[in-house]
Amino acid sequence: MLRFDRYEGAPGKTLVILHGLFGSAKNFASIAEALMPFATIYAYDARNHGRSHHTSTHNLGELSEDLAEFIAEQNIKNPVLIGHSLGGLTAMDYVRRRGDLVRALAVLDIAPRTYPLGHEREIAAQKIMISGFESRKDIDEVMQKVLPDAAVRQFLQMNIGRDETGQFVWLNNIAAIEDSKSRTVFPPYEVPLSSGPVLSVRGLKSDYVTDEDIARMRAAFPQLESHDVPDAAHWLHHTHREEVIRLLSAFVQRI
Repeated sequence: MLRFDRYEGAPGKTLVILHGLFGSAKNFASIAEALMPFATIYAYDARNHGRSHHTSTHNLGELSEDLAEFIAEQNIKNPVLIGHSLGGLTAMDYVRRRGDLVRALAVLDIAPRTYPLGHEREIAAQKIMISGFESRKDIDEVMQKVLPDAAVRQFLQMNIGRDETGQFVWLNNIAAIEDSKSRTVFPPYEVPLSSGPVLSVRGLKSDYVTDEDIARMRAAFPQLESHDVPDAAHWLHHTHREEVIRLLSAFVQRI
């Protein structure tokens, strides 16, 4: 069972927010709260992340099926799917399979294609044994040796919790994530993937969505609305939250 947060907002529309790799539902708490005047929102922790269950595998097909089961279990009708990075890939794969059940789609810094695995530094940082550390500051100093980007370290440190003895632990199942080599393999598809409303937001300091990807998305999504955030990198919902909220709010109100 996936653990989730529900934000009781305006009736009539339901949003399901899917975080990206190494994220969690709480990454989107302020965004969900900002969207409450327009919809009711669900944000869940994907398998092997946050409060949700751990499994030995973590591939895109499983994540897409988890989303399908979540929508069915919560009896959600015609949801608007909002996904960042791997969460966006998951949402687009669900649309590929069951687009007739989706009202609209918003994807943050991701396109419908297969991506190289990458994230070696982020994975290395989360392999650091942190149970013996006294403070988050101490953890950050050690993480800095393998991950110099302070914004990314701060983002990853949202995945630190404490066990029953009070020691620091990583909440993500980093071993399963690292071992799942097909987690970013997007299946072949016929266009259009969806004829409904689709919002794409990309950071121009990120290399996840190229101009070629935008052309690919226009073919896949005839109603595509595309926006660029000039000084944002990949974790734009974390570093440029207000801009992302503005774009999502306008999109949700229009559909």
